Amino acid sequence: MSEEATSTVVRVVRLLQCVAELGGEISVKEFAQRLSLPPSTVHRLLKLLMTQGLIEQRATTQRYRAGRELFRISSLITRQIDIEEIARPILNALRDACQETCYFAMYLPASRRFVGTVVARSPHPLGYHFEPMMEQKVAWGAVGRCMLAYLPDDVVALAVAEAGASPAGNPPPKLADMKAALKQIRERGYASAVGEIFPEAIGFARVVFDADGNVMGSLGITMPLIRYKQTMHKQLADLVIGKAKDLSKAFGYREPAEETAVAAAPLRRARR
Repeated sequence: MSEEATSTVVRVVRLLQCVAELGGEISVKEFAQRLSLPPSTVHRLLKLLMTQGLIEQRATTQRYRAGRELFRISSLITRQIDIEEIARPILNALRDACQETCYFAMYLPASRRFVGTVVARSPHPLGYHFEPMMEQKVAWGAVGRCMLAYLPDDVVALAVAEAGASPAGNPPPKLADMKAALKQIRERGYASAVGEIFPEAIGFARVVFDADGNVMGSLGITMPLIRYKQTMHKQLADLVIGKAKDLSKAFGYREPAEETAVAAAPLRRARR
């Protein structure tokens, strides 16, 4: 790295350390005094960090504070072991019940993507393995859309605009069609999709919430179409709904009221 780049990295690290140590809201002048930097340099660094969600500016005071993305990263680092320990028994139980690959994927709000976090692999030699740390856009697959169904309208619009073709080659979605699909997911309580991420695969997934009721990720099942039968649909949907509720509860979420069970409709394969 060049000396200039190294200097910028060091300044950014010092600025983030300052945010963590001081807490609350901080002005450009206070940053400049503490870091012994010109206000213009501090302002440039803050704007850079704001684009990544690491710093936020309060409109009413024009002061700066830690951004939600910084909180998310900090939370992920401190809870990595806990997430694995909490999710693993639930995933293993789901895998044992259906004998297919099951996964917990975490939502990444800054990029509107999700990442594979914990996976319980199918015992079958033929399967689609959702690898840990594998990232995809949240607009695609049952795993992504069950998260998108519970996100704000502006996030949905952005996710659709940047979706592009699916990993399996399906054409980009239209906003009106996506909104209708997300409404159905909320009504059914789960998402299902065919051939959007893995060709010739079917997936079932349900959203997982954190203790504050925010979208944390989703719990899902994926399997080759060759092993799938329509008579399995309700069983798989019920399994993923029940285990996802268990996982949300394990992360501290409490359902506001018991949801009314919705009969699982048979899945029709999407036309390409």
